[in-house]
Amino acid sequence: MPVSQETLDEWVLATWSQAVRYAVSLLRDRSEAEDVVHDCYCNLLRKAEVYDLPADGRKLLFKSVTNACIKRNTRRRPWLSLFIGGGEETRQRPLADPMAAEPVEIVITKELAAEIEAGLSRLPVKQRAALQLKCLDRSLEEIAEALEISPTHAGVLIHRARQALAVYLARHLKGKAE
Repeated sequence: MPVSQETLDEWVLATWSQAVRYAVSLLRDRSEAEDVVHDCYCNLLRKAEVYDLPADGRKLLFKSVTNACIKRNTRRRPWLSLFIGGGEETRQRPLADPMAAEPVEIVITKELAAEIEAGLSRLPVKQRAALQLKCLDRSLEEIAEALEISPTHAGVLIHRARQALAVYLARHLKGKAE
């Protein structure tokens, strides 16, 4: 049996504040809660001829609000405003990652890595192997065992490799040409 518009209006006015408070308790944001409750009322009122809203509407409303709040909390993708603050003094949020390196630093790092590779390739094989193993935090004993030399000789190879690499990279690190 159809329900009059006045009866539906009274039902909405009687349940509105409780539904909004309930939604706020789930969402922690009043404006979002009001949006959810409004959408739930719209969905229920569209089917007013199917449901007996004055009798069962409160139960249906709270179930609908619960489901909508859960859906909003779990499926919502957070968005980031490009603006900080509000009103007249709104300023744009910086878009760049403050932890990211500057483009010039990236280029310099790549150039230095290429020069280190070139310097390593100029070293004798045993010196290069000893230095690379040391860079992998291997002990002198482990390096000596891998290269089939004494630990003292491994230390000498590492020292000589570092010296040769330092001479090769000096022009890059200090801005001087060889």
